[in-house]
Amino acid sequence: MADSRPLLPPFSELSALCKQRLIPLQSHGQPSFRGKSRSPPDNNPDPDQPITHVPGEPSTSLTQTAVCDFLTSELSTRVLDELYDGLWLVARKCGKSIDPLHKQKVKAREIVANEDPHLHLVWHYNKIYVKPLPLCLLNYDFWTTYLPLQVDSTSSEKGTFAIRPLPPSPVFDRAAAVGFMRSYALLVRHHVDFILARESHLFPAKLDWVKWSEFIAHFQNIEDEDVAKRYHYGQLRLSRLNWAVRLFRPSSATTWWFYEIPHWSTAMYVERAVAPLLFGFASLSLVLSSMQVLRSVPHEELGFKHLDASSLGDMRRAFWVFSAMILLLSGLVWVLLFVIPFSVLIWQLAWGFRNRGKPKAKALGQSG
Repeated sequence: MADSRPLLPPFSELSALCKQRLIPLQSHGQPSFRGKSRSPPDNNPDPDQPITHVPGEPSTSLTQTAVCDFLTSELSTRVLDELYDGLWLVARKCGKSIDPLHKQKVKAREIVANEDPHLHLVWHYNKIYVKPLPLCLLNYDFWTTYLPLQVDSTSSEKGTFAIRPLPPSPVFDRAAAVGFMRSYALLVRHHVDFILARESHLFPAKLDWVKWSEFIAHFQNIEDEDVAKRYHYGQLRLSRLNWAVRLFRPSSATTWWFYEIPHWSTAMYVERAVAPLLFGFASLSLVLSSMQVLRSVPHEELGFKHLDASSLGDMRRAFWVFSAMILLLSGLVWVLLFVIPFSVLIWQLAWGFRNRGKPKAKALGQSG
């Protein structure tokens, strides 16, 4: 005989760091009580009383749809999921390839708290972006109610378990939450990591190191097959993700050229281009100077027996073509240095003129 039951959270109820009790709401906003009746504490600030909103998020109610939407915005990584089959080209496929926070400091990287889940564990030059830990993922009731994994327990000699289809109501993928928590188990391994995380506002300041260690230990030995596809990879390099977007063109990407736009000012792009351009011009100047010396020295004084007038003519023609190409290339580079920023400025002015007086919902999160 088979019975169904939700798989328990990866941690025990006693080790949960958020002890608030939750009152799940039905779709019409009414409390859905289980067992003993409890009164919603909407006007009671007592933290020991049960709540009707997501822990740490008073504006998000505990309806199944609202919680699923909240978790999607907090933990979903659609672009990386689309890039999954090609990520091996730009990153090491190992979910535990994550340096602890103190090692990030050793590598001279600034720890930047960022709420975008797509940027969690993405680094760029001297920065690494880390998403702060949502308080709800420290709550035992939240896992049992909103992050279920239904299984069938079939009575057999081996006591096997089989996954059942989930109910039709929206349910967020538990594996994404488990992978996210495992990433924190790797980021915060030592007491100094704990201090750095607290100073970087990655989790509540009131957390205790001993309690945190007992809690996060439940996620340290989780393997890649138990987490979402994104967490089959560890920290990722932004410049390489940009190339992955250019190659594979995921439909969820906001642009076709960048995974995340690294700069919001054209002046920064020009500044980045100055150093390689100066190096290139210096190298080409050295080559052209060497060619000029070769042409200026009479061939009779070189002592080469097989160097005749015909060979020198061919060499001069090749040098002339190469020099002309360098001149054209230099002019093109300087034109682009002025044309691209000017074109971006014109495009921004045109966009602002077309959309004057027409506020759009999509533009709310795109301000520079």
